[in-house]
Amino acid sequence: MDNQVSRAGIILAGGASRRFGSPKAIARWEGKTFIERAIDTLTPFCDTILVVAHHELMSELNQYSSKQVQIICDDPHFTGKGPLAGMYSGMTKVKADYYLVSPCDMPLMSSEMYQKWLDAAIDEEYECVVPVLNGKIYPLNGIYTYSCLLDITFCLQKDIYKVLDLLNRKRTYFIKADKDDEAYFKNVNTVEDLHS
Repeated sequence: MDNQVSRAGIILAGGASRRFGSPKAIARWEGKTFIERAIDTLTPFCDTILVVAHHELMSELNQYSSKQVQIICDDPHFTGKGPLAGMYSGMTKVKADYYLVSPCDMPLMSSEMYQKWLDAAIDEEYECVVPVLNGKIYPLNGIYTYSCLLDITFCLQKDIYKVLDLLNRKRTYFIKADKDDEAYFKNVNTVEDLHS
């Protein structure tokens, strides 16, 4: 790992999983939980990984805590306020130059994607690097710098909860994902998605 910059992972695991019917964070895909897969994806690049989860899942997720992995809840000021609240909670818990953000419901996501996005952020000094596939923006995957915290705080205080609103305020690179990378972006919203 290049120690010239510090990196932390933020895995967003606080969603209600209404359509799925049970917490996606602990759903299993080919022998591993979604959380394990997200941790494995970010581990090569991060000094610390923060799993931001709903308080009801804490006891189940604590088994994944380690020297590198911390399981935390949303900051009480912004509990239940969506992905920006999760990012805020991670950034205020651990200060890093770069944050690798991941949702917990993309079990096929590859470390190679994060390597590409991180390189772009560092080389070109972008504040945010998020992928675009087939015209769709994936703001919950990507790289965010510590400089985003001030704008995230502003957005949350003003009841602005869309990550795209943050991206429009920052120096953002919408990096195009190749057609060959499409499988990595499989999003699991229902039990049927696991088997499709």
